[in-house]
Amino acid sequence: MIPAKFSKYIFYLLLVVCVVAGGFFFFGGNVVSATGVEIPVYTEFLIVVLVAFLCAALLVTILALIARFVERFRRSPKLAIRQVLGFFVLAFIMLFCWLCSSETPLSLQGYSGTYNIPLWLKLTDMFLYTTYTLIGGAVVLIIGFYIVRKVR
Repeated sequence: MIPAKFSKYIFYLLLVVCVVAGGFFFFGGNVVSATGVEIPVYTEFLIVVLVAFLCAALLVTILALIARFVERFRRSPKLAIRQVLGFFVLAFIMLFCWLCSSETPLSLQGYSGTYNIPLWLKLTDMFLYTTYTLIGGAVVLIIGFYIVRKVR
């Protein structure tokens, strides 16, 4: 496993990057677009930092899942496959939400950036729909387990 000090240093590094990116975004000034709308100068930088964090989090999650699966598979193959089932359910939910998402460009006044394209629109919709689905599932499970506990 990762030593606690190393983990602490990574946390502080990520915190500094977030504070710097947020500082650039909020205090870096604004540019007036051709339509007269004020746009923060470092919007693209903030988006790139957030996308990098997302990609890093996904990579670390997948690597940890693979390492955990290999370790548990050595002890009990049946248990390892059952525990990795949750990952595949999440992947199925995300795929379904991707297929339900829209790629229609948004009409954003004063925005001429590169993120109003079908890929980013579908990705954003997928994350929103996945979040809604998981929150809804959690609420249903909480209510269901409460009812089952009261019936017993």
